[in-house]
Amino acid sequence: MRFSALAVLAAVVAVANAQTDAYPFKPNGPCVAKCLLDVGKTMYPDFTDDPTNAHFLESLGYAHDKGTPKYITYMTNTGMCIGSCPKEELDLYNSQYQAKADWYASKKGTTTSPTAAASPSSKPSGASMVVGSSALVGLVSIVMGAVALL
Repeated sequence: MRFSALAVLAAVVAVANAQTDAYPFKPNGPCVAKCLLDVGKTMYPDFTDDPTNAHFLESLGYAHDKGTPKYITYMTNTGMCIGSCPKEELDLYNSQYQAKADWYASKKGTTTSPTAAASPSSKPSGASMVVGSSALVGLVSIVMGAVALL
């Protein structure tokens, strides 16, 4: 019986981790995506738009670490490139930008990127710890309910 409860718990944790780490945004249109990737690759050879790639969070930092030299250069260069992209692609990009920035901010301190491992500022914020704790409490409640049914 304990083995069954542990198996259920392990499965629930695996599913919860897969869902919380997912990048929940529509892909950019081909013109915008090409601009973002091309500019990113000129600045950081491992730049990627693939959420499953280990360099993804580092890459997102170019578009979302406001005020840094890499942000200013990246946004200036991508801005000049995407200006010629179709309006519907620009609308999609603009409609998701802030949500992507928020997602990045919530993840950058909780996942180790290639350069974040050496950075003292890569500690999770208090807010992300609270959100993580709330998710864990909810997960434990679900598991306990499932165990009670066994």
